[in-house]
Amino acid sequence: MEVFVPHLKDRNIYLDEIINFSNCTFIFNDFNSYETTYEIVNIQFPEAIFKWIVPSDEQLIDLEKKILMWKKHSKIIYTLNDIKSHYNENNQYNHLFRLIQKHADGVIHLGEYSLAKYKFLFSQNCIHTVIYHPLYESLIKDFTIDSFQEKYNLDFKNKYIVSVIGEVRSKEEVKFIFEIFKRIPLKNKFLVVPNMLMYNALPTFFPYRFRKVYRKIEEFLFCYPLLKKQYFFGFKFVEYKYMVDLVKQSSLLIIPRTKNLNSGNLYLALSFDKPMIIPKVGNQTEIINLFNFPAINLKTKNYKEVIDSIVINGKPFFKTKDYLEKKEKFMPKNIAAQYDLFFYKLINY
Repeated sequence: MEVFVPHLKDRNIYLDEIINFSNCTFIFNDFNSYETTYEIVNIQFPEAIFKWIVPSDEQLIDLEKKILMWKKHSKIIYTLNDIKSHYNENNQYNHLFRLIQKHADGVIHLGEYSLAKYKFLFSQNCIHTVIYHPLYESLIKDFTIDSFQEKYNLDFKNKYIVSVIGEVRSKEEVKFIFEIFKRIPLKNKFLVVPNMLMYNALPTFFPYRFRKVYRKIEEFLFCYPLLKKQYFFGFKFVEYKYMVDLVKQSSLLIIPRTKNLNSGNLYLALSFDKPMIIPKVGNQTEIINLFNFPAINLKTKNYKEVIDSIVINGKPFFKTKDYLEKKEKFMPKNIAAQYDLFFYKLINY
């Protein structure tokens, strides 16, 4: 079976984990390259259809015409990675998201929370299922890594490394990171944030010559009273060979997704059996509860309780039989089998 993904491959390799074990052939291409032989159209990231540029009304009209043509030959399945774009605070992608919701024949939710809360957004004829995010198995088995420390001229020796993987997208996420890091009662703690995207999102009215000054002011306000020697910030996507090395060197991962429906970084931490501090939001809560992980309640702000449980007491549950059995559920081969089963169910419906 050929599965058409109407956008280019995302840098996040989570779908590759599924493709590696799927019996289907996934074809990534521009949405204008659709062929009537494709039995499934699987939309992963609506914004990627227009290469992460907000579409005009005319482009949306054209896309809807194409979708209606697709539906004559294929089933459209939407993987609900998020309910709205987290790349645009003004919600300019809303019409695009609603268009996909309107015409989807099937929806893959990444957790029961998503299914219960957002099923109503889709048509009555739409078929729903829950298939979880896979682990990043390919990053563990014989994956070639390069030294993160050498690339960025850092020294992790005798340090308690606290890392934040992925883009930091909002001030809320920045505050969450520092709220946790400042409370960790270890003198040798060191914070690593390779992609502090927030500091690049400057007001449009700022002249270029003031941008570095603006970033330094923001950095001081967020980081105070930390010393410069206690943290490292980068501002670019980190290649996997360096990112995997950083994860392996880390003592703790902070996952700051305070508003997202899902986070692949939770599964990254699971893949490497790394302690994590994560908020109870969206589909993340279901996985947190499954493994009985300590987690941050954003209402009660139980930071001390969670930090003490993970950092001070070092809860050793990563090698228990119960943990390993639960983790098997998220292995890519099992997730891929569920994808294939749902695809075949839809085309025979």
